[in-house]
Amino acid sequence: MTSRQMPRRSNALAATAAYFLLAIVLTWPLARGLTRDLPADFGDPLLNTWILAWDADHLLRALSGHLDPLREYWHANIYYPHPLALAYSEHLTAQAIMILPIYAVTRNPILCYNVVFLSTFVLSAVGMFLFARRLTGSSNAAFLAGLAFGFAPYRFGTLPHLQVLSSMWMPFALLGFHRFLESRRVAPLAGASAAWLAQNLSCGYYLLFFSPVVALYLALEITWRRLWSDRFVLAAVSVAAAIVVALTVP
Repeated sequence: MTSRQMPRRSNALAATAAYFLLAIVLTWPLARGLTRDLPADFGDPLLNTWILAWDADHLLRALSGHLDPLREYWHANIYYPHPLALAYSEHLTAQAIMILPIYAVTRNPILCYNVVFLSTFVLSAVGMFLFARRLTGSSNAAFLAGLAFGFAPYRFGTLPHLQVLSSMWMPFALLGFHRFLESRRVAPLAGASAAWLAQNLSCGYYLLFFSPVVALYLALEITWRRLWSDRFVLAAVSVAAAIVVALTVP
């Protein structure tokens, strides 16, 4: 690690710690009962807790080598005899993957829900911090940007809706594409694509709302950088977008 990288990493860690503490304070007393309490109300949080448990249980069984759980994945045990009942609401697959290790150890769906719930605030803020710092070069401006995005007032008006709170992959996707267009390295492009896919699988609303933003952002960046004649850039971005679409459509 270079001397220039050390303060940048320290600033990022300090911002992450501040966002974490702020998430605890602004959602208090949730942290006092992570294993037994749910935030907001007993409507959507209970529904989404059950969905996370259903997803995690089937994914863990699939990882153990059994294919039947994957065939049963969309046929949730609700609204019998209607098929594909999991698709009647948000399927929360990306969130289930996030908490899979915790669920494997604890089998506590309430704890898993609360971990995802709190992480939406922290990761949204951290992602925007990193993206804004990349654009501005200022850690102070980036901290305020992360604060504004991760703890925007509208988020506290939608506390029961975990899927709507799950906006955390947006800034990571934009950051990855920005880094790719600067460096031409494949790793940032892969990270951006993974973040975009995770965002698509986290919330159906954001699948429709954020994907056009990604396309517009890429068009603006490519235009500003005068890269429309760069065949490698256009091919790489096109392949990445095609992969994300192919993995999202099913």
